[in-house]
Amino acid sequence: MTRVLLTDSDRFPFGPGEARLLWDAGVALDELPGHDRDAIARAGAGAVGIFVYHARFDAGLLGRLGACRVLARCGAGYDNIDVAAARAQGIQVTYVPEYGTDDVAEHALALLLACARRIAASDRAVQAGGWPSFAELGPMRRLSGSTLGLIGFGRIARALAARAIGLRMQVVASDPYVSVRVAEPLGVRLCSLEEVLGQARYLSVHVPLTEDTRHLIGAAALGRMRSDCYLINTSRGEVIDQQALVDALDEGQIAGAALDVLDREPPAPGSAILHRANVLITPHSAAFTREALEDVRRTALADVLRVLSGQPPLFPVPGLAADDAELVQSERRSGQDEQAGRRD
Repeated sequence: MTRVLLTDSDRFPFGPGEARLLWDAGVALDELPGHDRDAIARAGAGAVGIFVYHARFDAGLLGRLGACRVLARCGAGYDNIDVAAARAQGIQVTYVPEYGTDDVAEHALALLLACARRIAASDRAVQAGGWPSFAELGPMRRLSGSTLGLIGFGRIARALAARAIGLRMQVVASDPYVSVRVAEPLGVRLCSLEEVLGQARYLSVHVPLTEDTRHLIGAAALGRMRSDCYLINTSRGEVIDQQALVDALDEGQIAGAALDVLDREPPAPGSAILHRANVLITPHSAAFTREALEDVRRTALADVLRVLSGQPPLFPVPGLAADDAELVQSERRSGQDEQAGRRD
């Protein structure tokens, strides 16, 4: 019987419906808790398809998967897969480009609100037996009339912008792949990166992790931000230079940060980003709504079954060939901000 492998099955199990779809198609499901590369190589040796969450599929691991025909990335980002190496072995790579758009936008807004109203600090103080005064909590802010800056203006950023405009915020964005004709009808003003950094009271990051965006928010960018600005990141941890962020927080260059992603996940127990009153951290969970996880499973599964039946996938990862140029531009415009697994 044809077999496929689900990695990280302990965190992202298939439900009875997905298992039934596989069974009806004559496909057996093997489940692997976690994503240890040697365990994947052993369990995936005879698998024709592998569902990918957190695992990093580099050329070395791909070379150990002799039967694999399709890797299904269960998320919008695919920076944990060497796509070129996979294709060189005849392995198709699929993804779920619209995974978690509303969910991540809602999470980013929740982080923004938590910063503005000092929710985490208030809760910690009350849970510890206190009842902090205004002076003890520090200033809270009204969102109406304040400026949200967006770095990247793809699907998630646009969904967040719509929500922020509904709260009567001003929204500015920087994205070299988006034109004024797209942004202005949505009520968003396109600016240079430097202008967005200097104007935003809340700065939310929504770019894919590439060599161009790694440490995009570093010491120089942090130095251009307002001292009352909160930095929000629901994209990829490595887009921010975490040590530079720690230094900026220590020096009071910005007001604080709310992070769903870090450069190391989970962080080391002694990480300098932890245990800060002005830093709020969630565990790369922005897209973990029940609805989003159901959607990503069904979309990834449908494409695996299409490939195994000889049909082209609906959502192949864009390639680098000339005839894929428009797809690549579309991906850049979309501002892929899932996390690995978004890394979800």
